[in-house]
Amino acid sequence: MADKTTSCTIERYVPLVDFLGAFLGEDCEVVLHDVRNPDNSVLAIANNHISGRRKGAPLTDLALRLLKEGAWKERPFVMDYKTQSRDGRPLHSATYFILSDDGELAGMLCLNMDTSSLVEAHGLLERFIERGRLMPRRPEPDVPHTLETFAESIEDLTDSIIRQVVNGAAIAPERMTPDEKMAIVRTLNEKGVFLLKGTVAVVARHLAASEATIYRYLQRVNG
Repeated sequence: MADKTTSCTIERYVPLVDFLGAFLGEDCEVVLHDVRNPDNSVLAIANNHISGRRKGAPLTDLALRLLKEGAWKERPFVMDYKTQSRDGRPLHSATYFILSDDGELAGMLCLNMDTSSLVEAHGLLERFIERGRLMPRRPEPDVPHTLETFAESIEDLTDSIIRQVVNGAAIAPERMTPDEKMAIVRTLNEKGVFLLKGTVAVVARHLAASEATIYRYLQRVNG
């Protein structure tokens, strides 16, 4: 739970969400996250038809990764990274890090611009213009170029991240060795999954292991 100082810091940005949403238009989703409450981090959201999220939705997997990696300690914002909406539309995204008075990360102000109409227009131009191509701006170095999960609930977010990691393994969980399962736990930990409540039980279910085993893997990974 965020303390009073942090809450005041974040609340100052709530009116900015509607302001930016109105100015940037319906193709740009504006989201304010309280990172001290990752399970229900969305404090305010404008143009939420882009992701389908509502107030009280959790942090995305990408936001968890930025939080876990401490990206906010290196720069005030990240931008020019590409993600996709839940229905596959391309999004041009940016995240501004909000710091509390004590210099800790308090929140994130995120912009997700639906560029699908621009992509369609670009495709149309390509069919008529044979010379050259409009090249997209390259992502900022070390900013993830990945699909971002816009979940409406903490259960959806947790399941989505875990499925991505487990399904990416070359072997089914039931046939994994302890070292292979610990490697999965390490990857999930790096993605910030265990910052969310109740994820140990979900991970245990997906890996066909006990919660005690997952806690033991976590101790070894963080040791």
